[in-house]
Amino acid sequence: MKIQKLARQEAQKIAAGEVVERPANIVKELVENSLDAGATTITISVKQGGKTHIAITDNGCGMEPEDAQICFERHTTSKIKTIDQLQDITTFGFRGEALASICSVAKVTITTKTADALEGLQLKIENGIIESVKTVASQTGTSITIDDLFYNVPARKKFLKTTATEWNRVATLFKAFALDNCHVHFKLIHDDTVVYNCPPTKTVPERIIQLFDAPLTNHVMGLSEFQENDISISGAVTTQQYARYDRNGIFFFVNNRWVKNYQLTNALTKGYLNVLPSGRYPAAVVCLNINPKTIDVNVHPKKEEIQFLNPRVVESAITAAVKTTLENHLSEQLKRTVSLAPELQYNAPIPPPPFNPLAELPFMPEEKIQEPEKKEQQAPEQKEESPEPIPVVEQKTLEQKGTIIGHYNQTYILLEKKDGLLFIDQHAAHERILYEKFKERFNEVAIVNLLFPITVQISTENMQLIEPHLEIFNQHGIKIEQLGPNQLAIKATPVFFKNQPINDLIEQVIGWVKELQQVNKEDFYKTITEKLRAQMACKAAIKAGYSMTTETMEQLLADLETCDNRFTCPHGRPTSFLLPLNDLERKFKRKL
Repeated sequence: MKIQKLARQEAQKIAAGEVVERPANIVKELVENSLDAGATTITISVKQGGKTHIAITDNGCGMEPEDAQICFERHTTSKIKTIDQLQDITTFGFRGEALASICSVAKVTITTKTADALEGLQLKIENGIIESVKTVASQTGTSITIDDLFYNVPARKKFLKTTATEWNRVATLFKAFALDNCHVHFKLIHDDTVVYNCPPTKTVPERIIQLFDAPLTNHVMGLSEFQENDISISGAVTTQQYARYDRNGIFFFVNNRWVKNYQLTNALTKGYLNVLPSGRYPAAVVCLNINPKTIDVNVHPKKEEIQFLNPRVVESAITAAVKTTLENHLSEQLKRTVSLAPELQYNAPIPPPPFNPLAELPFMPEEKIQEPEKKEQQAPEQKEESPEPIPVVEQKTLEQKGTIIGHYNQTYILLEKKDGLLFIDQHAAHERILYEKFKERFNEVAIVNLLFPITVQISTENMQLIEPHLEIFNQHGIKIEQLGPNQLAIKATPVFFKNQPINDLIEQVIGWVKELQQVNKEDFYKTITEKLRAQMACKAAIKAGYSMTTETMEQLLADLETCDNRFTCPHGRPTSFLLPLNDLERKFKRKL
């Protein structure tokens, strides 16, 4: 006989994988139970990101002794009795599998007491079996302690990520609970240190101030409330002056449940279309209340995803609410500006100085370093002859490309060719040139030490994410040291990067680290290195609006000709565009 029935404990360990993948999943299930119990104070304590210890304490209604002893069995729940009730479900924990799954892969201790009981009840469970039951002195509410996660499933334990990664997931989950339940006093403790202490607030913007740093909180505004049919939307979003490099600052709540939905995020970003640069995202807390019968919250074992009966209607409502909010905010800003400065006169913007690609070369060839010494030893009449070889080489290259006939909009270099008019994007072209040089010779980059180090403030959880990877910055000429739990000091940068916003680059790398947490170590460092060099090339390259002389345009085009991938920038944008002569002649009816 080949088919046999698994033992109950083994079957539960396997089934637990649908609910418990990492510490954050346990925190989510237990905090949801606390909220369902009517708790107004919830304390979460974890150690090593939750891998060794998790404790959730609340002041909810507690459980009767009979309920406490049965709640750890599979498919036990107080929320529903039939499948038909799923359409009207408004509570969090209703599947009846979470506690049973947790107890099958960790050592669990629960202490609970109802308001009218004289003593509390404490149970200890291992391998899904109650080992001991006793009465203890206790406050009203429930306290559950989880120790040694996956102690009996070593194959699962080895797939846990680093402490920093697991902690970041717990911290993000904590923020979601706090944002969606402003009436609850939340506290988060990591390795015996209080990280967040959030007393109740009346509004979402007030809660945001408790959870995020000043660059974000200074740009928060209430979301214009939207109500139509069975949908109402409220919350808070950031102004058009704030942007980040990742989507981790966006939270969606549907009927008070934190959900992850890519379509909702797209709907939100559509509201910022033509307001934020490409690749930048806002921060937002969007709370949707909708008829429970028009959604399905049971499509994912961990109830993290959701399906809508009419998704397009919901997405359109979110986009409209965001656009209205931004328009109202802009109108208020304009009114405030007019009232403060009624006689304000228009001043033409000062054009940027002409760009000289030779002013600060990121790499200095040996012969150019020695060139001044050679000139001092030569006779005066020979000084004018030394630059001659460079123009000759550049002229041969340019003859193959075409003839420079202009510089349009201080952004595009125009070349006349036999087969048409070639437009060169100066920023994209220079970006490609710098990136190729970085790939070949970044170990030769010229470094400048800063007289006054630049300090950068980041959140504690972001610090734990980025701290193991600071060496990547050092390898690219940015010398960074950690000053404290949420502060970095930049002491040196590449010479071509000395006037660039280092804090933006650090935030971008943090965003990449979050996105690549599931990637293996080799691919992780390869991808991060490529992205970092591309971003540094983008930041250091000349921008649109910079005037260029004919000589600097020639130099730029000559350098571009030597690049293997000269037709696109590192981010995939084209560096050039050819307007064919035949198309031009058809426009003027010279050809049919």
